[in-house]
Amino acid sequence: MSTAASKREEALGKLVEAKALQGEDGTISAENTPAFDAIMDEFRALDAEAGKLSKTEGNADTLAERFAEYTGKATGTAMTFQRTVLDSSAPRSLGEQFVSSKAYKELQESGALASENSRFRSDPVIADSRIAGRSFQGAATDIIQTETSGPSNALVLPHYLPGILPLPQAPLTVRSLFANENMPSGDTISYAAQTGFDNAAAAVAQAVAADGSGASGGVKPQSSIAWTRRTAPAETIATWMATTRQSLSDASQARSLIDNQGRLMIKIEEDDQLLNGNGTSPNISGILDQVGIQTLDLTGEDNLDGVRTARRLVKTGVSRLDPTFIVLNPEDSEEFDLLKDGNGQYRGGNPIGNFNFNQPIWGLQRVESESLAQGTALVGARAGATVFDRQPLTVLTADQHADFFVRNLVVILFEERLAFPVYFPTAFVEITLGDFTDGS
Repeated sequence: MSTAASKREEALGKLVEAKALQGEDGTISAENTPAFDAIMDEFRALDAEAGKLSKTEGNADTLAERFAEYTGKATGTAMTFQRTVLDSSAPRSLGEQFVSSKAYKELQESGALASENSRFRSDPVIADSRIAGRSFQGAATDIIQTETSGPSNALVLPHYLPGILPLPQAPLTVRSLFANENMPSGDTISYAAQTGFDNAAAAVAQAVAADGSGASGGVKPQSSIAWTRRTAPAETIATWMATTRQSLSDASQARSLIDNQGRLMIKIEEDDQLLNGNGTSPNISGILDQVGIQTLDLTGEDNLDGVRTARRLVKTGVSRLDPTFIVLNPEDSEEFDLLKDGNGQYRGGNPIGNFNFNQPIWGLQRVESESLAQGTALVGARAGATVFDRQPLTVLTADQHADFFVRNLVVILFEERLAFPVYFPTAFVEITLGDFTDGS
């Protein structure tokens, strides 16, 4: 125990001595007053000394000591901790940063994960949501055991590597198609969305008349751009899963659990919100919900030709922005790859040669997302919108849920808050694809 803690115990002892000098009615008799005052003077001196020592010792107290000092018995009362912000430039996954963070190391060193009688809640570990652009494949929501009838700590085996395999997934997501910024304050973003573009620019002859009227007066034509004020609220995307204390204490398993499962779950919902959010809280207003988005129906038309048309609509629409991407459902993306010409040759290139599954279509970066309905495609421009992070992706662990404490289970919570202003609705074209038949 630290010196500061010892002084606090001595100070507490003095309070006990002083309390004993009080009468039943809480008053101090005249004969006990000198002794009472002397004890209180000692208490104040010890209390002041403990305060000074606490300031100088700072973080020297271990997490275990803080638990013992402030929680006492296992009451389940929520506690407030300092936030741990991770380096947004570090080329490591969220799971790797979590297990190397000060919060996780202190949690392991405290012995809370190994004890059946200690309760805890970790520091929030916050990672910049744009870090490394990684996401990973995963499956089960609650990683508690390896089989239905297996023991709850079945994942904790000697030399079990790496716990849960970190299978890499294509890094591109809908978020990656737009600029990503931090939202410094507030819960909403008020912005101007362009709704009109009236270009009256023309060659103007030199004035030949003094009255300034008509073409002879050299009058310049007036153009206008129409804007409307819109609001994008910051909304929360979150999920949690259960694991065991033993699994969380294994760094490789904790890292894989976060990278394989939690991060992927958040990204899947993130894609859905950015594309399909209906704007009714707690949903954000996604691209397909925007008033003014362009549409193109390719029923009975060639889909490949239609994508080229959509590219032109973005370029020549009100926004005049350069199109940069196309979002496709994986099944429709496959159909584009399987398109053949009249000679039976694949229109996208030789699949046995240097074929690229993410190859662009008409120069547009291709992103596959299951959140986009089959039979629909989206062509758009990067500059048309921005993703603002009000709270970057955060990981928090605790056992203060239901009966998890007595079952040695732990909650891992993932959450983020973001806003999505769409400045140029006409920079996006929603395509209704035609049937992929007869080479279309």
